[in-house]
Amino acid sequence: MGETFGVFEPSGRWYNTFEAFRDALESYHPLTSEVGLVAQQSPLRDPAAHDFRPSTNSPALGHGAKVFVPWSLFETVAEWNFYPVPGDPARILDEHWCMSPYYTLRDDYYKFPTYPLKGLNITRNDYQDGPLENWTTGALHFNGVNQFAVLTNEDICRSVTLDAKGRNETVKRIVRGSEISSPQIYNSSLIIEAFFKTAAGSKDAVLIQKMSEVGWALNVNQAGGVSLITKAAAAPIELASHVGINDGQWHHVLAEVDRKARTFCIYVDGKPDVTCAGPGPDVFFDNDADLYVGGTPTGHFLNGVIDFIRIARGSLADSKTTIEELYAWEFNGPFLDDFLGHRRPSDGGCAGAIGLTIDVK
Repeated sequence: MGETFGVFEPSGRWYNTFEAFRDALESYHPLTSEVGLVAQQSPLRDPAAHDFRPSTNSPALGHGAKVFVPWSLFETVAEWNFYPVPGDPARILDEHWCMSPYYTLRDDYYKFPTYPLKGLNITRNDYQDGPLENWTTGALHFNGVNQFAVLTNEDICRSVTLDAKGRNETVKRIVRGSEISSPQIYNSSLIIEAFFKTAAGSKDAVLIQKMSEVGWALNVNQAGGVSLITKAAAAPIELASHVGINDGQWHHVLAEVDRKARTFCIYVDGKPDVTCAGPGPDVFFDNDADLYVGGTPTGHFLNGVIDFIRIARGSLADSKTTIEELYAWEFNGPFLDDFLGHRRPSDGGCAGAIGLTIDVK
């Protein structure tokens, strides 16, 4: 084969040089095409003596990356990190993972539904740096005037066709309705998690909703807090936070509908804020409405920035976790440290497992 550098395409084509590999990757317009640097000297202090710390003039300096690793939840059905897609900034990728019963052969996983949002009046310039990561501009600013994102009900409810293989034949099986792990909420529990900030004083805006005569929503309310709202055949329920979030600062909000406990809860910045009685599993929220983020075609536009939103069809109890554990992991977890347990700087610090540390005496 001769001298080669790397391969990344399904075809198995090898590239002979670092530059050729980098250029080929860039031609696909990935979220980032940076694949590193060719160092003219060892980036480590003394690897022969098992000292793997970066040298003081290491080319790894300043090339570390901060990433965000959300705590796992039961049946996550949508997860948007608001990364700009080169060439199509109006497309907001869904990166959720849920090991649904129809996930059988891993070679087929890519065929199963994901739920990217489509931004309206969104351009590349609307993306900006967020606090959760630094390897891309991972937050989306909504102008409060005419911008929002949508996921159509048709895309949410699209069925999945499987080849069910028996002993003597292959039978087509169609998975639809509540069997599909999607943002359509039937009678399951529900978690809506968001990390965002509003303009100071902003109010009456949609964070995320799927609502017609029946449905659910998480909004910035008239008092400057957040409200968890559901509508069903029974009386509608609206739970408003005690804590205000429209102060121009970043906030983490988790809203929970726990069907087993029959409660609504809102948690703000890792702490329980407010709770009330909620419906059991005999109440359904499924509807034909589209899902909206940051506003709707009729208004309620968000003036603010969203860094992360996800939806799960379960409760914290279903996930065998607590708000304290989730918040501690996401904002103080070990993925924010190097392998020696030192907190990496906000700019990511050094590339590699170990940051630039002082000498141990």
